[in-house]
Amino acid sequence: MGEFRRRIIPYYRPISMGQRAAKHNMQAGVRLYHQRHHAQAIHKWRQALNRLTNAEDRFITLGYLAQAFCDSGEFEAMLHYALQQMELANERHDEYMKSEAFLNLAKAYERLADFSKALSYGKASLQHPSMDPRTPGYAHLAIACAHLGFGQFQNCLEAFEQAMNVANETSDKLLELQICVGLGSLFTLLRDLSKALIFLRNAMAIVQSVTVDDVHAKYRCTILYHLSVALRVRGSLVEAKEACDEALQLASETGNRALHARCMCSLADIFRELGESEAKETLTKSWARYEEAYRVLRASQDRMGEVLVLASMAKSASESRSHYTGQCECQAIQLNKKCLDIARTLGCKHVMLKCHSRLAELYSQLNDEDSEEVARRAASQLTQEMELFCNFCGQRYGVRDESLQALRCSHVFSRKMSSHISSRARRSDVSKVSLPCHPFR
Repeated sequence: MGEFRRRIIPYYRPISMGQRAAKHNMQAGVRLYHQRHHAQAIHKWRQALNRLTNAEDRFITLGYLAQAFCDSGEFEAMLHYALQQMELANERHDEYMKSEAFLNLAKAYERLADFSKALSYGKASLQHPSMDPRTPGYAHLAIACAHLGFGQFQNCLEAFEQAMNVANETSDKLLELQICVGLGSLFTLLRDLSKALIFLRNAMAIVQSVTVDDVHAKYRCTILYHLSVALRVRGSLVEAKEACDEALQLASETGNRALHARCMCSLADIFRELGESEAKETLTKSWARYEEAYRVLRASQDRMGEVLVLASMAKSASESRSHYTGQCECQAIQLNKKCLDIARTLGCKHVMLKCHSRLAELYSQLNDEDSEEVARRAASQLTQEMELFCNFCGQRYGVRDESLQALRCSHVFSRKMSSHISSRARRSDVSKVSLPCHPFR
């Protein structure tokens, strides 16, 4: 969400010279921010906050600061200002302010990978009236992203659909853009790469119409990062590298250190798959990229980013054991377990599934049948919990590039089953053609 707009209708009254100067600092901060003078903008807003007495102006300025730190990847600072917004809303008993404050709390906790709190605050925002009709759409978006973090893909799809309804009703193209990015990320995880790329390229088409330079750069950078991941998974490594190189440059220009670190990780993944000779980069240098990305993400409190980098390091170590460990699986197992522990703490089931699957392969190579069985059983349980299988044919999806479809109930099935579903619909009442609500046995 974004871009420093007033969401509360102001109540105009005569103001003193001091308050006029403070409001001038508010507006100057917005101008400086759009000119990419981020530190100066934040300084102006903090100056304004120290002098402003009007509750609404203070609330808006706190929102500016929360958004600025969100954009820079400093999520603890974002949370700090969102909590101040909530405190002010409670003092005023203002339901409209509460809706906005709950939304910023949901966004902050989602970025900090506290997905339970993100869901709670996103739902709380929806329970309060909003002055801006777009606010519920962003609340649904935060809820969708939290479900995605948990690996609750059906709930995620439902929330994205609700967010898109608001985007269409309010003609909010920036909301639509962010939904497309989220859906691109979702279908990349589910390995329907054609859909992932369609959504991400639709987001790119939308961002072309954004004329404010810093807003354009911010969203273009995010889209390019997700494109680099989807293209790499599809095997389009040259295109993936081009997207990642531009994303790295834009992340540096916009000052988003957390996103820059994720781009570094994506680039290391691309080089890993290109191989040393084609990438013209040694595995040691790629490994250094992972380590630097991990250091930055830890400093930014980007827990989900930490997990993603650890997962990439674990995969790299698992696939290149002779380089990293001298023909030994120990480091690969250690990295997978470390990634698994953090993912379990956060509740990231999809990452946990990948870790258990890699561990099963490593234990198999060590002829450790007991540990292998434990890992395979855990992977199977997570597959059931996330319902990563077609409810018609029972086949697992999310492993290879495969076209998927979703019904209105958000159940997902393999597209190859479409003709089967259509024939069932022709033979019976369409309302009775539904997917089972429980895992296919």
